[in-house]
Amino acid sequence: MATVRNQDRPQSHQSIMAGCRILIVEDQHSIAMMTQSLLHDKWGCDVVIAHNYQETKTLLESDTEPFFLAISDLNLPDAKSGEIIDLLNEKQLPVIAISGYFSQDLHEDLTSKGVIDYVLKADINSYDYLASLVGRLYFNQSITVLIVDDSESLKMLTGQYLNTQFLNVMYAKNGEEGLAILSAHPDIKLALVDAEMPIMDGLTFTAKARLLAGKNKLCMIGISSSVRKNLSAQFLKHGANDFISKPYTYDELTCRVNQNLSMLDHIETIQRIADYDFLTKIPNRRYFFVQADPIVKEAIQHKKHLAVGIIDIDFFKSINDIHGHEAGDAALKHITLMLNQHLGEHLYGRIGGEEFSFILTTKNFIESQALLERLRQACEDTSLQYDDKEIKFTISIGASYVLKNNIDETLKLADEHLYLAKKSGRNKIVWNHGQPVLSHVS
Repeated sequence: MATVRNQDRPQSHQSIMAGCRILIVEDQHSIAMMTQSLLHDKWGCDVVIAHNYQETKTLLESDTEPFFLAISDLNLPDAKSGEIIDLLNEKQLPVIAISGYFSQDLHEDLTSKGVIDYVLKADINSYDYLASLVGRLYFNQSITVLIVDDSESLKMLTGQYLNTQFLNVMYAKNGEEGLAILSAHPDIKLALVDAEMPIMDGLTFTAKARLLAGKNKLCMIGISSSVRKNLSAQFLKHGANDFISKPYTYDELTCRVNQNLSMLDHIETIQRIADYDFLTKIPNRRYFFVQADPIVKEAIQHKKHLAVGIIDIDFFKSINDIHGHEAGDAALKHITLMLNQHLGEHLYGRIGGEEFSFILTTKNFIESQALLERLRQACEDTSLQYDDKEIKFTISIGASYVLKNNIDETLKLADEHLYLAKKSGRNKIVWNHGQPVLSHVS
């Protein structure tokens, strides 16, 4: 049965990247400080600044903590011809170059040295791009890209380009093999698909792959050296997100790839906002019901045990009235912490105000009973520290192991039990029993 686990719940990008160390090599103090501020504010990175070649060398020889990457100027007071890139390569530190000028010769030199990207010192937009690029590269580490191409040499070259962007790469020599890999690895987020291949061509692969994953889960980019008219349009109509003509440059490929991955990130962010409660960061009412209904119906069909219920904070209005609404928000976060600790392997969400719903996929009633009792007891035993005050509160729970036709009808039954728990004194769990209140379980 599907559940929402703690690790699936949203985390801020800042909290994820808080341990990321970045080295900035820049002799202009104002530029170094602005770049440091942008990276810290956007991602929470730990940024270290060196102002010249010798300072960088000394730092890298003495500092034992690894850097994720370096952002380096090419023209330093003691190394005016880009020698800093050779030093950073020697230390096996990936580099983003920043420069006040650009030429084709410089671009080719930087590419030959494996520089990830270059940024011109033009205006604030350049530094915004730089900050976004650092985040993109960091998150690329957890992303897998599939290349579907029958040309071994082009496949390997494209893979090298993507590896430079910290992406993990898998390979398939035709569409049929590509579909098998996609089915076995649903975490793949992007596929680069050649048009003409044996066994199954790119257009057929694209159409079939789109049935496996929608555009909010998988991006596909068609690639081809063909001069066929409307081939790019055909790829888009078959379900691709983008198209690139062969031969493509490193810059063109990586910009397109990162742009498509960033689009997936934006979709995921929007989906997270739609699905999760802003305050508690757990599923909201809409998402809980969407997830819960098929779980209940499956349990009914296969006669599996489920426990469904509602949790309510006792005397929540008094917390707001006495301590203020910010204290009420703190109480909601506190109960969420209790839920994460005790129901972390199960589905639960905030369905409104101080009410939370849950579905327990335990083996039997005894396990469900004991689990909820531990939660109730933990809430009674712990207190919330807020504004130098200790706030204690309890919870009431209405639960049902009897499943009705769907989640709505089952929760109505649980809500009746919650009413009995409130009416009979609160800080209790009421189940489907003849007696209104089930004694606490030790």
